[in-house]
Amino acid sequence: MKTTWFLRTLALVSAVALSACGGGGGGGGGGFFAPLTVAPTTPGATSVTLNGNVTYDSVPNATGGLNYAATTPKPVRGALVEVLDGSSTVIATTATDGNGAYTTSVPANTTVTVRVKAQLLQSGTGPSWDVSVRDNTQGEALYSMQSSSFATGGSTVTRDVHAPSGWTGTSYGSDRVAGPFAVLDTVYATQAKVLSAAPTTVFPALRVYWSVNNLPATGNLTLGQIGTTFFTTSGTAGRSIYVLGKADVDTDEYDTSVVAHEWGHYYQSAFSRDDSPGGAHGVDELLDRRLAFSEGWGNAWSGIALGRSNYTDSVGASQALGSNLNLAAGPSTNQGWYREASIHSILWNLNNQVGFKPIHDAMTGSFKTGVAVTSIHPFSVAFNAAAPSSASALNALLVAQNIAVPNSPYADNESNGGGFNTYTLPMYKVVNLGVGTSTCVTNQADPARDGNKLGSYAYLRFTAPTQRNYSITVTGGGAGTDPDFVVYQGRRAGQGLSTVAGSESGAATLSAGDAVLVVNDFNNTSTNTCFTVTIN
Repeated sequence: MKTTWFLRTLALVSAVALSACGGGGGGGGGGFFAPLTVAPTTPGATSVTLNGNVTYDSVPNATGGLNYAATTPKPVRGALVEVLDGSSTVIATTATDGNGAYTTSVPANTTVTVRVKAQLLQSGTGPSWDVSVRDNTQGEALYSMQSSSFATGGSTVTRDVHAPSGWTGTSYGSDRVAGPFAVLDTVYATQAKVLSAAPTTVFPALRVYWSVNNLPATGNLTLGQIGTTFFTTSGTAGRSIYVLGKADVDTDEYDTSVVAHEWGHYYQSAFSRDDSPGGAHGVDELLDRRLAFSEGWGNAWSGIALGRSNYTDSVGASQALGSNLNLAAGPSTNQGWYREASIHSILWNLNNQVGFKPIHDAMTGSFKTGVAVTSIHPFSVAFNAAAPSSASALNALLVAQNIAVPNSPYADNESNGGGFNTYTLPMYKVVNLGVGTSTCVTNQADPARDGNKLGSYAYLRFTAPTQRNYSITVTGGGAGTDPDFVVYQGRRAGQGLSTVAGSESGAATLSAGDAVLVVNDFNNTSTNTCFTVTIN
């Protein structure tokens, strides 16, 4: 039988109450969570089996807008389940399996309630994770839903728990209980995809913040002014995803593509590398190489993890409008390493042809540790080294998007500069120590002056002959310019620190070997700006 339900937020309870899920494979339905049964705590009490199914209303988004008429119940997979006695003491803890089913042992003839938390939790020596969905506008309270109280009786008792969407047919008229569980299930799916390639993965803790107050306005996160759905590593919570939820404006809890995209950035942070400068971007724009790869990866990952070929995002009144992006197809014109659509088509089709494991091996291998910044060229070199038998598949996809099969992570053989070859080719200009070298940037592809488009950054590389401290100075550019730079040797190794107008200086301790210097004009005011770079 199905029980009544309600949504509540609560402060995080003790670590003992949160312990759940042993190691090992999943339960029925191929889930990867193994429920842990906790014996009743009442000494000498006769116990009975309590079981049931936990579900949530899933509202599909197949073409851009939410389709409430096609709402179906789906299992809440891997969620923490607690059984409480009449004094609200936790007397049993378990987790739902891959079908949303749970089972545990509880005292007979006892009044209890079942509480389901919007949390995936597994610890131990094997694969582990801790994912919680919280309300950033209510003190980061953890979402849960809870049954009405009932008597366990003297034999097996079944109690199902369901989270409804709250949709009345024209609007949201009651608590949107399903929202946090929809978000949680998307994360479950993304983790499952990684585990299919790397079964012993330890996932760093992740907090997901969703609220019905979260809207596309920039300001105070605790008031819901999150701007957009995004991933971040800043703040005391560490790795976090904020998700829009403002009805009739922009909601993303059922936009699984969007949530999975942001989890793709979590993947980069946790297991790979992402040098992207961030900022505004679009599939029709010519982007900085790092941004194009990062966003193209996020788009492709959403399709890879969820097993779909399109990316959808709802918006507007009744969540009826939105966008629908074909992940298999790249841009029809001006394809290249600077287009996120080129990147997502390459990665999505590559997964479709050879599977995710070689992609995962490349992302977590030399792509992560190499000197060249994160973009499609060093990924391709890493992939072809990790999966040489699949190199021809990737190479064909690169050529189809007018990207050279790179001769090295630096892609010295790339001839497609996106129409701005003076500023974008070669991909990295070679700099000699002690010699002033001119390098230029342009905002011709950046009419909005976002500072993250093709030509916004100049890329240089040099060789450090020994391990020591190297000084770097970037000067010139004319009045009103503010040169900035970042040094990479694998990951970021140093950056400019000077605040003198028109000049930037700094130092970095580097190991012997190659290093990369990325230069830009922070003010981004002139169409074309040239600087002199000196490394000693």
